[in-house]
Amino acid sequence: WLPDGPWKGLRVRVGVHCGDVETQLNTLTGRYDYFGNTVNKAARVENACIGGAVAVTHETLAEVGHMEKVVTLEMGGIELKGLQGNVQSYLLLPESLAGRRPYVEEKLMKYDERLSVERLSSDSGSSLAS
Repeated sequence: WLPDGPWKGLRVRVGVHCGDVETQLNTLTGRYDYFGNTVNKAARVENACIGGAVAVTHETLAEVGHMEKVVTLEMGGIELKGLQGNVQSYLLLPESLAGRRPYVEEKLMKYDERLSVERLSSDSGSSLAS
């Protein structure tokens, strides 16, 4: 919760990926559980997102197409736990909240720097073990 600035409220993060999902009826609750690769990828993209934005994969952005009054920021190819290769991802902000863009871009730069440090330390750790 931030009382002022471009946020003015709760910062929720959302991850979206398009594809097929598997479902199963939960007999205790009467609700359906959703699982599978699509759900896993959406959860991983959400985990890489920052609060106050919606993160989508390249496949989702291509499926949805151009959206008016939406600011799209490229996150680039990000490594997601449990998935092979980099996943091209984007952050979406409503045009009315475009004032968040500098903050979001700063957070993305810090995220990239942290990943670079983690990669360097894991690379050096693996070379020590061999």
